Amino acid sequence: MQPTHAPTEDSIDPEIEHVVVRAADSERIRSDTASVVERADGTLLISYHSYSHGPEGGGDFGAAKVYLAESEDSGRHWSNERMVADIVAGDLNVMSPFLCRLKQEILLGYVRNHSHGDTTMHLHRSRDGGATFGDSEPIWEHAGQYRIQGGASSLVRLDSGRLVLPIQSCDEVWVADENQSIGSYFSDDAGHNWTPSSNRVSLPMRGAMEPSVAPRADGSLLMSIRTQLGAVFLAESGDEGESWSRARTSGLASPESCTCLRRLPESEDLILFWNDAEYIHDHHHLGIRSPLSAASSSDGGRSWRKIGNIDGGNCM
Repeated sequence: MQPTHAPTEDSIDPEIEHVVVRAADSERIRSDTASVVERADGTLLISYHSYSHGPEGGGDFGAAKVYLAESEDSGRHWSNERMVADIVAGDLNVMSPFLCRLKQEILLGYVRNHSHGDTTMHLHRSRDGGATFGDSEPIWEHAGQYRIQGGASSLVRLDSGRLVLPIQSCDEVWVADENQSIGSYFSDDAGHNWTPSSNRVSLPMRGAMEPSVAPRADGSLLMSIRTQLGAVFLAESGDEGESWSRARTSGLASPESCTCLRRLPESEDLILFWNDAEYIHDHHHLGIRSPLSAASSSDGGRSWRKIGNIDGGNCM
């Protein structure tokens, strides 16, 4: 009988299954920023943006379009890929889609990048499980600044029914003096009308970026934040996203990379996905975005315990 060894916090648990939804090939150079919902029949619907080959390659402003795919086996296999948002002449791309299931509808949103300093956030509704979507009801049109939803592709539905969309913005992206700040939009009528939060969260250097939001057991909200400060930062809201506290460090070391914060189903615990990597001051993203790690919190985000690594591949 061979001895068994429990995985350490830095190893990859062999029980984890790694599934590729859309691989790079001769048609697509990059596919990411996915959002998944479970449909009424138990099958899964996924949205993601996917980049075609072109002058910008797989850069953020390359030829990205938004796609959907389906799974009938809990995400192990995906099929029926179809494009749902194309690039309009004169715009840069469409990207960062999100899905949210309501009682009778599935919402699909995504940002249309008109330029490095102007965006529109589209929102569509489906009453047939994502088979078809209606016309856009934009959350905002031609913002006059670079405004997008958070990098973790999430529209959060609270127990009260309120929808909370975390967002980030700056005057213009990819310029020398860029400084992003974050906040949220919220809706109390199933996404027909939206109100921005009363304040924004700001940080030094490139700023506060790519917020991800999860509800805590006491009804307050916690937000995780991408920064250039060598750690994941956190902010809180006691009024369901209408205002946000000043940001504080989580104590979890990180390069400049996206996080994803969720509350575990039927639990009071939070789970955070992030890159547990050292800060490298002269790296283009202040560190290597690997491994992909997970940590849990049983006290509303005041302290964190690393569970382990999910993937450790070569990353930028």
